[in-house]
Amino acid sequence: MSEASDFLNATAADRGADSEVWENAHETDELVCREGAVERRVATATTATALTVWKDGGEGYAVHIPGGADASLVDTALAVGRSLGFAAPAPARRTVPATGPRLLADPRLVETVTRRLAKLTAGPADVDVELRARADRSRVLLHRAGCEPLQHTTGTFQLQARITAKDRRVGFIAHQMFGRSVDAVLEDAERAELDELTALARVLAREPVPRLSHDDVLVDGRVMAKLFMLAVPAFQLDSVLEGRSPLAGRTGERIGSAGLSLVDDPMAADSPLPTPWDDEGTACHPPTLLEDGVLRGFLSSRRTAAEAGTVSTGSGRRGPSGEMPTVQPGFLALRPATSLGDAPLDGRTLLKVVQANGAHTSNAITGDFSIGANAVLITPDGAQHNAGNITLAGNVFELLARIDGHDGRMRLNRSHTSFVASPGVWTSGLTIGR
Repeated sequence: MSEASDFLNATAADRGADSEVWENAHETDELVCREGAVERRVATATTATALTVWKDGGEGYAVHIPGGADASLVDTALAVGRSLGFAAPAPARRTVPATGPRLLADPRLVETVTRRLAKLTAGPADVDVELRARADRSRVLLHRAGCEPLQHTTGTFQLQARITAKDRRVGFIAHQMFGRSVDAVLEDAERAELDELTALARVLAREPVPRLSHDDVLVDGRVMAKLFMLAVPAFQLDSVLEGRSPLAGRTGERIGSAGLSLVDDPMAADSPLPTPWDDEGTACHPPTLLEDGVLRGFLSSRRTAAEAGTVSTGSGRRGPSGEMPTVQPGFLALRPATSLGDAPLDGRTLLKVVQANGAHTSNAITGDFSIGANAVLITPDGAQHNAGNITLAGNVFELLARIDGHDGRMRLNRSHTSFVASPGVWTSGLTIGR
């Protein structure tokens, strides 16, 4: 990969510009299994090259797909910089040497994996199990002119289970599992996840209870991770600088429940896509955004940090085709400290919200939301009943301040290379209707 970056950096230097080249060679394997057989399998490979140039106090940018060495990319980037016309001095070059290539994860859908997946879909007659597996691998290079190139190879494995049960009604549940290791995800699916999901689909296939009555509410991590995605932009420095974050100016204030922490750490042990540095070459040190419920800071990229007079948190990430870096998390995990367990309190009926069915109304700036969902009622004797289709409404920032505990089961939501994780949470901060 370095041949193209050498050429582009040399071409930019010939035109009197400083430059930086980002290259990504990406491979994806996908397969769908159902009724004990492979229904579909697809493998794709793409490459992308992104060039940033600095000249005469301006910054230019261009992307080339399918990548490679092309002198016109330099001329395009310089023309973009001239047309934009804003001051963007080149950042300082790295003073530490590159560590060399790093292999962090290499998931593959080999034949033994295919057989295991197919076997898992050969379920009982009243249940239809569909598994969609996806293995992503990326070889990433970042080469600043005058510096040794940074390189790493990483990837993630994703398994989506779609389970349909038939009784008097049709019960459906979907769940996504992620991990660096194919075997680890499959072992978890075989040991517990698929059996639990099948039992849950069967509950949702029963007639709903005639009246919705409960004492406590547990929002499953599958739902909480999606709700928390609404709050993520508020923790990004670009939102603060542009006046779109309700958290601007509140650093040092308690905005979450006591014991609640929020850390972005792509190199954490449970991160499904490990990356040692972001797409601008900044090391991914784990910034703490919430500590014991107190707001400590925001995610930032190289540009936003410079505008605010601070340093980047290593959160500058490109889009799937190498688009200009924007502020995005790597592995943003909501971690409450106090655990109340995932069972109802003695003598109380629990409403467990298990699936979000789409947003009716949501506002990423205010945090207000209204979503459709499925839930089950768990009575004091442990019996589970279908609560039917419900509506959840509230404000995600108020929800963060009213977390009373968690069930300890981290669930993930994905957006390209960004992951948000949350356990199921006990809360009183929701309005619930039928």
